[in-house]
Amino acid sequence: MRYGYGNPTAEMQEAFTAATRLLNEQDDASLRYAALELRRCLEALVYEKLKTYRDVLPEGSVSRWQPPQAFEALIEIEPEAQETYTFAVAPETEPGKLSGAPFQQIGVDERPNAKWIKKTWHSLGSHLHAEWPFATSKKAQESPRPFLEKTLADLEPLANNSFSGTMNNVVEFSCQGCEERVKVLLKAIEAKHHAACLTCGLRYRAEKVDDGWMFYPDEPPFNCDSCGNKTYVASGRVKVGYEFPCRSCGRKFVIVRSDWRYAPLEKLDQEAEPK
Repeated sequence: MRYGYGNPTAEMQEAFTAATRLLNEQDDASLRYAALELRRCLEALVYEKLKTYRDVLPEGSVSRWQPPQAFEALIEIEPEAQETYTFAVAPETEPGKLSGAPFQQIGVDERPNAKWIKKTWHSLGSHLHAEWPFATSKKAQESPRPFLEKTLADLEPLANNSFSGTMNNVVEFSCQGCEERVKVLLKAIEAKHHAACLTCGLRYRAEKVDDGWMFYPDEPPFNCDSCGNKTYVASGRVKVGYEFPCRSCGRKFVIVRSDWRYAPLEKLDQEAEPK
């Protein structure tokens, strides 16, 4: 698998340097450009971390991801993607046992928080647009400098450290929604007992069976009235107008309506009360 030729590490550091220079100028006219460079720095940071897991990324869909979706995928792949890790090595004295020799540090993987990534990325984007004339708060008219300077400070330890790494076994299975191969880190399955196809979004329940794992779709299937087989569609795609084929016979289907039901809240409360 081969991806683009960009160098996210170099671009991250370049954007961080540019944002620092723009903020040091103390020129309010430069703040919008500083926000743009900080956003570029944040995007490059996400891409740098994601490259560590290139072997488990779905080649057909990864090219369409934006930074928030990319980091959500990273969290799905690696349950500890938000934890900073120190990597160290030591000579192995006996196979399968922890070495008693001194460990030598080879690098520290500084990892950003997912919620902070999404919130900051969107907040930076809001400073790239014209001011909304119908705003009911004066907050939109306040200088973005304090926020931009804080973002710069938050990014500094991440931008100045280009070390990323991971060590884990990979489990593979075929997605019942899109038939693509899904690759999941073993420790992610052991920690969460679920997996997700990063191509179509179908989620799975993972159960340990003997020396392996079995994966069962969390979504209810659509039954084909032609061949009688089941087709799974991720709930995020189920909406009026969505088209999908039967995975067995190829017959085309389209979702034509959405049924909503409602009930008085007090009725639900009464039904919930013990008899």
